[in-house]
Amino acid sequence: MSVPAKVRAGVARANITPGVGVDLCGFAGRGVSVGVLDDLYATALVLDDGRRRVAILHLDLIGVEGVWARRASEQIGRQGRLPAGDVLLCCTHTHYGPTTHAYDKDSATSAESAYMAELRFKLAGVVEQARRKLDPVVARVGRSTSDIGINRRERLPDGRIILGHNPGGRIDREVIVVRLDRLTGEPLACLLNFAAHPVSQGGQARLISADFPGPAREVVEQLTGSVCLYLQGACGNINSVIMRKGAKTPRTLGKRLGAAAVQAYEVAEPVRLGPIGIATQQVKLPAKTHASAAEARRAVEELEREVAHLTEARAHRGSLQWANMRLERAQAALDSLEGGRPLSPVEGGVWGVLLGDVGMATGPGEIFCEIGLAVKQGSPFPHTMYVSNANGSIGYVPIPEAYPEGGYEVTHASRVGPEAAGLLVEASLRVLRRARSLAHRGAF
Repeated sequence: MSVPAKVRAGVARANITPGVGVDLCGFAGRGVSVGVLDDLYATALVLDDGRRRVAILHLDLIGVEGVWARRASEQIGRQGRLPAGDVLLCCTHTHYGPTTHAYDKDSATSAESAYMAELRFKLAGVVEQARRKLDPVVARVGRSTSDIGINRRERLPDGRIILGHNPGGRIDREVIVVRLDRLTGEPLACLLNFAAHPVSQGGQARLISADFPGPAREVVEQLTGSVCLYLQGACGNINSVIMRKGAKTPRTLGKRLGAAAVQAYEVAEPVRLGPIGIATQQVKLPAKTHASAAEARRAVEELEREVAHLTEARAHRGSLQWANMRLERAQAALDSLEGGRPLSPVEGGVWGVLLGDVGMATGPGEIFCEIGLAVKQGSPFPHTMYVSNANGSIGYVPIPEAYPEGGYEVTHASRVGPEAAGLLVEASLRVLRRARSLAHRGAF
């Protein structure tokens, strides 16, 4: 049984591989790239129900800053004839792509600045190509599971939390595939949603690579003929189950995930694709602080020593930037505690998208899997994808239970306090409900 088509879709792809020699992002202080293992791509899917249009972009990048995302969305919107707020920039979060967060800061190299400046126009162009190829489509949704991810918050005998393997930890193994076919039955595109950090080559690899999402995408496309967009799930505390330098690891994991995605693709059942509804909200999350001024002062002193040591050792600028950023945050917390002035909230955008029976909620950073699971479980839609690292990044958003445990995500990489997780879930469900309301006001 088929579902009547009321939505048109178009898809296009562009190569966004940077030049060799650009700084890699994801493991601080690793150094510049020395070659290319596989190319990076931007893939655009444009959906149009006759009254509203949405552009969903898959980007083989670690993430983008919120300011840059807004500028890029404005450029895309002007050229693709849609509001900037109806553009979703969804990064796969590969740790083997270019540095993207320093484009407008003094620390940016000329190579980084040039890459990010050109990228806006490339993305606008690929969306325009997709818009020009709109065809009526029908949709199907399928599910399967994959074992290529593992909870990474391993507890040592002394109680410390490290980035390791925690087989008993919470994880989301669901693979969701949204399949779009032309009315002739010919495959057009599919969305693949799964949650795992693309870090399978470890922290020493210096070849540009999409990591396992690249081979997973290739498997899907070769076996189905459908252009595949990988949408990263809530992977903040989920790593690749294998982390080993070399080309074999991402290809192995990618093939395993790709096979699971093809399984979901082949068992997919028809769903309604329209009407389209889109809602957004800027969330203000409480900034992370310390329990006391004395604790904050100790953190500042420790980080000052670390910065001094890295400076004296002439460490790579990535390591020094990372230490300085943490020092700035610790100093801000100390000033707040000593001066009695609250820290400014951390702001990020949350999107809710309705595509008929399919919902999509986005998070602005590295979101713990429990948050994504809560959004999917609380969603008002039959099928919901949670997409992290979308339209900007505020860093890690851990769950409250992680804060007393500590660990890298909490102590080093999070800017938000323990209340942030609940607020993010509430905001995500709010924009999903709002998207449904907006869609049905103009329903067919």
